[in-house]
Amino acid sequence: MEDITLLKFIRNEATPQELDAVLDWLDASPENRKYLNSLDDTDFALDLWTRRLKDTQRAPAARRLDWRRIVRWTTSAAAVILLGLGSGFFLYKHQMAQIAGQRLETTAPKGQRMQVKLGDGTSVWLNAGSSIAYPPIFAGKERRVRLSGEAIFEVVHDENCPFVVETFACDARVLGTRFDIVADEDAGTFSAALLEGKLQLVNRMSDETVMMTPNEIVRLRHGKLYRQQLSDHDDYLWPEGIISLKGLSFGELMTKLERAFNVRIVIKRDQLPDANFGWGKIAVSSGVEHALEVLQCAADFRYEIDKDSGVITIL
Repeated sequence: MEDITLLKFIRNEATPQELDAVLDWLDASPENRKYLNSLDDTDFALDLWTRRLKDTQRAPAARRLDWRRIVRWTTSAAAVILLGLGSGFFLYKHQMAQIAGQRLETTAPKGQRMQVKLGDGTSVWLNAGSSIAYPPIFAGKERRVRLSGEAIFEVVHDENCPFVVETFACDARVLGTRFDIVADEDAGTFSAALLEGKLQLVNRMSDETVMMTPNEIVRLRHGKLYRQQLSDHDDYLWPEGIISLKGLSFGELMTKLERAFNVRIVIKRDQLPDANFGWGKIAVSSGVEHALEVLQCAADFRYEIDKDSGVITIL
């Protein structure tokens, strides 16, 4: 640890990142704490001597200083301030641990998407109806959050403090990356798509581990993880309000519309319409009726909207 960083810590001038680094360094070894104490002692004494010399320069020339008294007073004062630093440091650590042990939870309302900025600068885009639980600050040896639903993460890299996304099915250990995770416990579906960087998945049911590389998607099926190539990134335009139709069944599309537009869709048919979209996108800003009209170009169905309840019925 550089002395300049330690001096900034002593003088309460450290940035949040430098503060975390110094606290971890102090935790690592008793010798580190002794060194900080000695550095603080030296810094405090130097400050006192500097101020005393300035006073001397302003004093009459005939005045003589008793340097032995100054040294004794400096040593005593340094011991007092050192005691204060020690008690303050452990109180601060206790307070930090208490704050880090708390959990905040943010949920994107149905029909809306939202961005969450975490304490380390990581950006999280939550899809409609999704939620994330996270501490106000990251103070441990890892940055752990819990996701329910779908989110895209842009994680700030910190090789000394890994970022972990916990879900009902898998833990995703992040190695500086951008990725999308879908974790729907009610439906029993989990997938992770890696857009940039590296991502390690650990199956919570079997300890199976998969190391992902960019442009891969991993899905959970029957308790096992299966990987395949990610052909394009259209499915991950939803933070921009774009729904991709490619490769989705009619039922999957209805589920997406319900979440994106915050509506209830009831299907009153014995058989779902055939829909195999090889292309196409819908802008959420265009409205749900426009989306249904676009889908009618490729699938045989009718719909009715109850103006009072807002329920959409597929016929």
